[in-house]
Amino acid sequence: MYSNKKLNYEIDDILLDYKLFDTLKAINNEKSQRKAAISLNISHSVLNRRILKAEKLLNQQLVIVSNRGSKLTGYALSLLDDYESYEHRLNDDEIITVAGGYVSCEFLRQLAMAYNIRIRVLQSDMDTCIKLADSGMVDILAFDDPVKAYMLNIEPTPLARDCLLLLSHKKEQFNDINQLDGLRFVEVEGSSQRLAWTTLADYDLDFDIVNVVNSFHEAIKLVENDENLYTFINNSMSYRCQYTSNIISRQTQHIISAFNVKNDDLIDNFLNFASHRAQNLTQKYGFKQI
Repeated sequence: MYSNKKLNYEIDDILLDYKLFDTLKAINNEKSQRKAAISLNISHSVLNRRILKAEKLLNQQLVIVSNRGSKLTGYALSLLDDYESYEHRLNDDEIITVAGGYVSCEFLRQLAMAYNIRIRVLQSDMDTCIKLADSGMVDILAFDDPVKAYMLNIEPTPLARDCLLLLSHKKEQFNDINQLDGLRFVEVEGSSQRLAWTTLADYDLDFDIVNVVNSFHEAIKLVENDENLYTFINNSMSYRCQYTSNIISRQTQHIISAFNVKNDDLIDNFLNFASHRAQNLTQKYGFKQI
């Protein structure tokens, strides 16, 4: 693990140097720009230029100066709070940070409890997770869809097998894949549903993706409230849904996996446990053994 790292921070495509946040911290603590400059061992003019440059880039006021001293604006306090949250994650050697898709992250969360290690889970789209990994913020990248790892030219550790089930608003009998022709679907962006759309296309079915959402929770809620909508969910999360069909489960089998970003021995041991000795737990959580 890495400790005592300095973190640059990007907001709205603007990259802010860690020195700005050191400056904001000092002003917030000292309530005076002069005292803040002394604590940072820089001149008052250097400190002032940092603030003015950042305010111009962000088009936001960061510091309020009055005859009682200096204080941060609400925007600056919010910015600093976000930065310190990420900084804490970067420097916390005791917690393994996992970033990735919902299914693989939840799987690792459960196994971490069995393995008795502390992890922090950041569930997000893979582009965001990869940026966090590139910034040194992440120890494990977790993949719901194996193609994402292949696109990065990395070989993650396989953890378990999963497949997709069709979710409907009410109880319906699906005996043939051609019964899915003409249906309207909700897509979860960046998920393993890619396999479902490929399967439907391979069977030359006519289907419409009428809504694209960021999470399975959103997709499930939309389908549960509209009898004309359908979606696909992972078998491992089907326990929370009432009306599902395994009509394309065979065609959509896939592996969830994880990658040791920092090549850390503790993480290697954990992922080895997940992919080998924890396979009985794998079935308990609704997955198939690899």
